[in-house]
Amino acid sequence: MAKYYTMTKCGITGVLFFVLSGPLLAQGLEPGEWEFNAVTTSPLVTGTQSNVFKRCIRKEDADNPERWMARQSEAGPCQLKPLERTADSMKWEVSCPKTNSRGSGFARLTGPGVVESDLQMTTEIQGYRIQTNTRTTGKRLGPCKS
Repeated sequence: MAKYYTMTKCGITGVLFFVLSGPLLAQGLEPGEWEFNAVTTSPLVTGTQSNVFKRCIRKEDADNPERWMARQSEAGPCQLKPLERTADSMKWEVSCPKTNSRGSGFARLTGPGVVESDLQMTTEIQGYRIQTNTRTTGKRLGPCKS
């Protein structure tokens, strides 16, 4: 079970970090400093795991989210595949070979400076399937600090 927590903390947070800050940018996610609060649950674990992280979303990332996702897939532990996109939402698939994880997500802008997402992941460890659901909310804090 310790490996589950490591995967959740590193893998899910890492996936959320670049998934949330990339795909929605073209739909109006305003550049600036954003704070994300991710809450992960699993039927196999009592309670939840919460992670809060900040991300500076730059204009150049907003201009071409598909190129940005491709760069993240090359550099990161997971490969991202954008799917359907509307004016205020996006679906994607994610695969993380090192943690034997895969899943899908959906994110939507819910108002000015506010975004919500859901990410469902399945990980196979020593013959067991672990399913997790991560619900994330994000809000724009203001201009980037650096």
